[in-house]
Amino acid sequence: MVHYEMNRKNFNPSAIVNLTDWANLENADGMAFPDTPAKLRDLVSGDFSAVTSSLDHLYNNLLNDGVVYSATVPAFRYVTALLGDLPSRAALIPSWERGKFPLRGKLLTWLANVAFDVSVGQEQRIREWGKYSPTEPFPNFKDIRSIYPEAFPSVASHFNDSDLRVVEVALVVAVRFLESPALAVHRGRLTPLVENILASSSNTWHRILASQALNAWKKGRVLIESVADSISSEKYGRVCNSQEKGGSIDEPPF
Repeated sequence: MVHYEMNRKNFNPSAIVNLTDWANLENADGMAFPDTPAKLRDLVSGDFSAVTSSLDHLYNNLLNDGVVYSATVPAFRYVTALLGDLPSRAALIPSWERGKFPLRGKLLTWLANVAFDVSVGQEQRIREWGKYSPTEPFPNFKDIRSIYPEAFPSVASHFNDSDLRVVEVALVVAVRFLESPALAVHRGRLTPLVENILASSSNTWHRILASQALNAWKKGRVLIESVADSISSEKYGRVCNSQEKGGSIDEPPF
């Protein structure tokens, strides 16, 4: 198993949530302070109700119908930091989740959905729909994509997770992250995992994503779904929150 080093000094979960100026950021309800930082801290509280409410906040207030907000940027950084921080990871395995899709998998799922919604392909589709002129990338999209290189080791640390479902969604996130030119160097090391795990998954969308990614990488390109294939991309681009066949992203997180 290949290990990836993380710059933990600049990717500390507590520092991210404590030092962010949340009062100058917005979520779907308006000013992100005090709700968003409180909900993020609750993710490692171990309390079932608090964690459930926090997951709802991630989806309803920071990723609302595919829309990301200024507060989504530090939240994205915080969640990836949690997943790579050893003390935090211990808190992400609460006793009450036994038999359910793991909390760490739910957080990786959220990262995968955010990464899809801020992808270059999605941005192109939005520009087509809104008839936007080709300009600089949307600021929040660009800011989230800029996090990928430092966040990649945190996601990659789950490639050898004991739960195959977690491994699969970690690979989905990683494939999305490799849209970053700075991470293109990892394609070769990721290819066997994509071929052996995602491409043979029981999840139809995971197999589709694996095929698209491997085809793009073989041609020396990043994964950018065709704008003409927007219906397929909308159907398969996001990971179901419930992780169940036929499940909807709007289903409860537990």
